[in-house]
Amino acid sequence: MTAAGYRVAPARLDTVAGEFGTRAETLSSAQSAVAGEKVPATAFGHVSASTAAAKTFEKTMTELGGKLGSDVTALRKLQSGLTTSAAGYRRADAQVAAMYRALMPEDPLPAAGNPAGIGGAADTGAWGRAITANRAKVSDALTAERSRLASLTDADEIKRSQARISLYEDILANNRQILKFDPSGNGRIAELVGHIEPGTRNVGLFVPGVNTQMSNFDAYAGLGRSLVAADPTGRTAMVVWADGVFPQNPVVQGPSASYAEAMAPDLKHFTDDLRGEIAGHAGSDVTLTAIGHSYGGATVGLAETQGLDVDRVLHVESAGMGHGVWSPADLPASQAGVQRFSMTAPLDPIEVAQGNAWGLEWTGIGHGADPDTFPGVTELETGRSADGEQLWGLSSHSDVLKPGSESWTNMYRVVTGGPTTANGTFDPNGILENGVEFLNNGGVLR
Repeated sequence: MTAAGYRVAPARLDTVAGEFGTRAETLSSAQSAVAGEKVPATAFGHVSASTAAAKTFEKTMTELGGKLGSDVTALRKLQSGLTTSAAGYRRADAQVAAMYRALMPEDPLPAAGNPAGIGGAADTGAWGRAITANRAKVSDALTAERSRLASLTDADEIKRSQARISLYEDILANNRQILKFDPSGNGRIAELVGHIEPGTRNVGLFVPGVNTQMSNFDAYAGLGRSLVAADPTGRTAMVVWADGVFPQNPVVQGPSASYAEAMAPDLKHFTDDLRGEIAGHAGSDVTLTAIGHSYGGATVGLAETQGLDVDRVLHVESAGMGHGVWSPADLPASQAGVQRFSMTAPLDPIEVAQGNAWGLEWTGIGHGADPDTFPGVTELETGRSADGEQLWGLSSHSDVLKPGSESWTNMYRVVTGGPTTANGTFDPNGILENGVEFLNNGGVLR
């Protein structure tokens, strides 16, 4: 983006933000080493002033720790500000690009010598017709939902209805590219974010998990938008796929593989269509990455057993590699070349499900092996949020998807083929060293 004679390079802002983050980590380690450090009085000799000297030392270390803590906070704020600014500039660039793109012909004819039609975007042709048809469906659904809202009395139902209305209105107002749409029940939907066109080099396919429904779809679509906006080259597109019936209760329905078994064939067929759109509009030099979050990881895993045509798979707080998948031998030969990554924040309760069939796999319970320890999988760091808070526990299950976090950065880099951060170790107030305390609390994070 240029204005008033200067140029802003979001990638440079990201680089500096990363440098601030590294410095903050270094200072944080130093702070942990000195804060509250105590030395016995005898270290200063056996004289009357030894006790006073020890207290002075302790006071100095505490003050130094406090100063380092303030510096860490300042660096984290700078890091967050730069990350947010970079995302803002990219978002503005994307909006401007969209304005110019809107002025182009909607469905250009194949050029001479280009019978496949390479040169158009995936929001033209067959997918373009689907987007147009779904726009009419969304308009009808909006009218029906407004009428339905007027008759509701339950507070939760009212809230969900209002969320649907907001989604439908935004889709229509912003010409969003809806590839699949069915408002019945909890709703089914899939959206293309960005454009699949000659310059596209990275396409991500995100599959959410438990509790996914039409009323909260926009949270996942927002993740897709953030990943697309983060690429300063404009070479990345995302598809957010919620075209299935998802379990709505993590305890009662979550352990069952039946939902993933029903969705996996549809996801596989959709991915085949996506590959066709990519080949027809962007060529063969495109990397396709499937990202499965929570139950979505188990769905992606089962789709792999059916030959899911992707280059990379990323499991994010994933329930497992897929029902019945315990080793690479349980996957077809077509998956041998797939790169696999996984990330799970410390003490996310999803760990209870990972690699655990509770002895009931034969009944359709369980989601296969733990992705973090599956052979050939690269385990990635979830790290900290954009505000510098360590991601761990129950809230981390969704917080890892928030832009600006280290987990989000690792997601972006997997999709775009950038350098990732391997998993390290984190011990929130010593709780990882005493997992018994966590379990004795009934899994309640205090």
